[in-house]
Amino acid sequence: MTETRNEKREGAARDESPFFISVVIVNYNGAQFLERCLASLGAQTIDHFEIILVDNASMDDSCALVEKNFSSVRIIRSETNVGFAAGNNLGIGAARGDLIATLNTDTEVEKDYLENLCAPMRDEQVGACAPLMLEMERREVVDAAGIVVDAFGFAWNVGVGRGTNEFVTTRQVFGACAGAALYRRAMLDEIGLFDDDYFGFYEDADLAWRAHNAGWKTIFVPSARVYHTHGASFGKIAPRKTYLLARNRWWTTLKNFPLPQFYFALPIILLLDAISLLRAARRGHLREAWRGRVDAWRGRKKMWAKRQS
Repeated sequence: MTETRNEKREGAARDESPFFISVVIVNYNGAQFLERCLASLGAQTIDHFEIILVDNASMDDSCALVEKNFSSVRIIRSETNVGFAAGNNLGIGAARGDLIATLNTDTEVEKDYLENLCAPMRDEQVGACAPLMLEMERREVVDAAGIVVDAFGFAWNVGVGRGTNEFVTTRQVFGACAGAALYRRAMLDEIGLFDDDYFGFYEDADLAWRAHNAGWKTIFVPSARVYHTHGASFGKIAPRKTYLLARNRWWTTLKNFPLPQFYFALPIILLLDAISLLRAARRGHLREAWRGRVDAWRGRKKMWAKRQS
């Protein structure tokens, strides 16, 4: 039987890529999502990758499910829930790839996801790639097309709620959402990994800012599509998420905002922060939002020391 055109194309893709990719998935009680996520990775058009699952002391049957149905997946078990940032760092530390793909459990990827996502890495100035993240239930609605940090230190997912027809061009962006991203190991070796102290949220903005300051490029790749159940881990407006966003945004600003511009922008930053605090109060999260800011202040010296290093 002769090969079909698609088989030839896929075979060529398997042979031509110069990269080996380590896919790192941080899991906490995500058994309900893992089968869909891992099955979609198993259908990729390339073979040269490994999958590492970092389990953050899950209390469900996540590990048993993976061991039974996805025996090729390497499992790293953490004795405690160390969070998304430190969990990814555990996986990266065990990874063999020269490219590191981070991926949430509550995702599903297209079969050419890794093949398309790693294509811009042939340019050695590219340190990260951002796929087109789409909503799981509304697959023509954008969840993230990279991330941007505005003039006052707030980080945003690009394109939230907009249609896919607006995001069809490969282009440079500020950074990638770590829920689905690709990083060059050489860049991580230079600028460092995610900040373990963050636990979750803004860890990708912090890393993107450091990469940007070091001169690395991040490329948005619209042909690399991933579907995401947004808020499945923490909830879209969960109190814990409110706390982490408040604390980590200030930490990211302290670590990365350029001087002396920071001092000129500080009055507006404080005003915007007050507005953000009022919004949290309307959601019933005033206590968590205030505690996040207090803990950010308590950790200011540690974060400033990281800035100096």
